[in-house]
Amino acid sequence: MDLATLRRAWIAPLIFFQGYLTFSLLLFFEGPWPWDVDQPYLLAGYLIAAQVCIGLGYCMSWRGVSCSIMPEVEREQEITRTIGVLRRALIVTLILLIPTSLSRTGDLFPNFLEGLRDTGGVYNRNFVRLEAGNPFQIVEYIRIVLSPYLMGLYPLTVVLWGRLSNKFRALCCLAILFNLAIYIATGTNKGLADFVVTLPWLVYLGIRARTLRFRIPRSVVVPIFILLFVAFLEFFSMGQAQREGGVGELGVLNTGNGLLYSNLAHPISQLVGDGGRIAFESIARYFGQGYYALSMAFHIDQTTTFGFGNSMFLARNADAVFGTDYFTVGSLPGQLEVQTGWSMMALWHSIYPWLASDFGFAGALVVLGGFAYLLGLSWGRSLTTASASWLLMVFMMIVLFFYVPANNQIFQTAETCVAFFIVGFQLLWKRRSHALVASNGSSAGKQGA
Repeated sequence: MDLATLRRAWIAPLIFFQGYLTFSLLLFFEGPWPWDVDQPYLLAGYLIAAQVCIGLGYCMSWRGVSCSIMPEVEREQEITRTIGVLRRALIVTLILLIPTSLSRTGDLFPNFLEGLRDTGGVYNRNFVRLEAGNPFQIVEYIRIVLSPYLMGLYPLTVVLWGRLSNKFRALCCLAILFNLAIYIATGTNKGLADFVVTLPWLVYLGIRARTLRFRIPRSVVVPIFILLFVAFLEFFSMGQAQREGGVGELGVLNTGNGLLYSNLAHPISQLVGDGGRIAFESIARYFGQGYYALSMAFHIDQTTTFGFGNSMFLARNADAVFGTDYFTVGSLPGQLEVQTGWSMMALWHSIYPWLASDFGFAGALVVLGGFAYLLGLSWGRSLTTASASWLLMVFMMIVLFFYVPANNQIFQTAETCVAFFIVGFQLLWKRRSHALVASNGSSAGKQGA
């Protein structure tokens, strides 16, 4: 791959996410929800500054990408190692399929048909079941330890599809579909949403990295992705219509300090019919409520949670270790709930208050720029090396940036948070090893001279 071709493929995520975040900002200010923001210009200015930091961080990664092109022989060896990682990921995932179903649905096999029929109902019933105690909690701890393998099965399968045997593909698809069935059986949007929004990027990555060859014309592939997205919207709107409290069907949001009603006369709501209105208003609510929480968080006096408050998983464990509630309640989302009633668990805050809990609002922009740098570096090095660690990292970064209007997604749950640090450590260790090899080679050359 020459540098010009690499650069064109490398810049694609930056262009997309800049457009995506601009759309979310427009949907907040011009959408169907009348968010009452005290300082709209401060909010808009901060979010625009965030996109500038994202652009700067991403562009700074090009230097590390441009020097990562490998000789073809070395690259093929790296792909072989990545397939080995995928093989181990498949074994681990297959072993844990039924235990995971028991833990997350209460059944040996996920009843996805019931999830499709009564999406909101199964969500509510499963929530009550887990609140009463999960007898299979040990499965979740096992999943945390093995999180890089469990998380890596799906992205590695898609990117390496062209290098896998038919039997290998079938087993991977079985495991992936089983996991998706668990999400459907519990009426949970996240798993299906992650699948739908990342699949086109993984396919594009595989094609550009020459590990996935599509014989299907683009005129067929694009409609398939559109139909997949429409199917997700249908599942999403059914779940919202059946959720308790009428949040979707009635267009009402409990802010903790009163009820907020959507504008039923919004032109798009009027245009798309009742089912489309529920989906449109729900998506706008998902995008908008995080920015609304950010606007309120500007007025809260900041302290610091010492690196733990940006993650619900880290905050809870820090509280457990130190016998306190400081790291959860002391975070900006925690303080927002105390002072305004805006729920830390039931409502979204965007990524910014979570990061600002530890780094301040200015520091949150710097950290987000760092994530953008990591997105650009991992995307570029996935294109040039197809290394398992870089592929896992770029998958996590794509998910993180899709959830910027919602929360600090990768660090909120134990599996993805632990996977991030494990993969990050692997990349740092590999870099250190390469640096030592290069240093030793340089020293040997000087001695020989």
